[in-house]
Amino acid sequence: MRPLALAIALLTLAGVDAFQFRSSTDIVSIYTTVQDQATRLVPDLTRDDFVITDNGKDQPITFFSNEITPFSVVVMLDRSGSMFEHQYTIRDAVMAFVVRLLPDDQAQIGSFGDNAGNTVTLGPPAFTSNKDDLVRVLQAPIGPGGNSPVWLAINHSVTALTEQVGRRIVLIFSDGRNEPAPSQIAVNVRDLMDRVRLANVMVYALAFADVQRRAGGVKIVPPDPQLRRLADDSGGGYFEVSSADRLGPLFTRVAEELHRQYVLGFPPPLRDGKVHQIAVKVKRPGMTARARQTYVAPTGR
Repeated sequence: MRPLALAIALLTLAGVDAFQFRSSTDIVSIYTTVQDQATRLVPDLTRDDFVITDNGKDQPITFFSNEITPFSVVVMLDRSGSMFEHQYTIRDAVMAFVVRLLPDDQAQIGSFGDNAGNTVTLGPPAFTSNKDDLVRVLQAPIGPGGNSPVWLAINHSVTALTEQVGRRIVLIFSDGRNEPAPSQIAVNVRDLMDRVRLANVMVYALAFADVQRRAGGVKIVPPDPQLRRLADDSGGGYFEVSSADRLGPLFTRVAEELHRQYVLGFPPPLRDGKVHQIAVKVKRPGMTARARQTYVAPTGR
């Protein structure tokens, strides 16, 4: 891990409560999504259906749960110029996600790229399960979009989640093209990945492929591939879409997924402070598991 990223991450984790700290040092927790060949979620597996490897070696699964567990989420919305024409479709899609939050789930709504893209905002002021408060944030008017500081927005989201207990998620909707304003801090995506990894935050990305219609044909501009790398490494989900009309079902899918994940845990075999590669597999044929791919091992005894 690069020194700058490590310093940022350690400062971030300084506010994590005692339960979070114990769980991160005594057991490696892995939130896992399982789906079949038709991409249907599979919620009824047992501990014996899973295999976990750490740097290629099988590990004993000492914790297992498939109970519905609450989560804290920052829903971060790209309001930049390229997204402005879809603002009402985006708002309605996020409302479909908010409606599906359970009473113990906590959320904030964030945005970036609004009003010339000079700020990243979050509302309400604190995480809440009050859906009316969240809807009021979504219904607030926005100005014409400007710059698009994608990595800065995710970084702000991780900071906001630092003191939240349990599962922590950044759900970002963006075209993934990181274009901060000159006055904004430039966040390196590799440092950001280190921070997300150490903080054990899951990143879900709904990535919008820009369809540009020109004389002689249509050109599709794909999202920045780094957005997918960030989601994959953290164990979240990556969904690419080229039509705003599909956003509602995708936000609904993410809400369903977050309420049907498994929690697997194993004791870290080495306490060396290094990045370890982990993999989760399902023994049953035709099923795939999606989980975070790395973790930073603790140090000391």
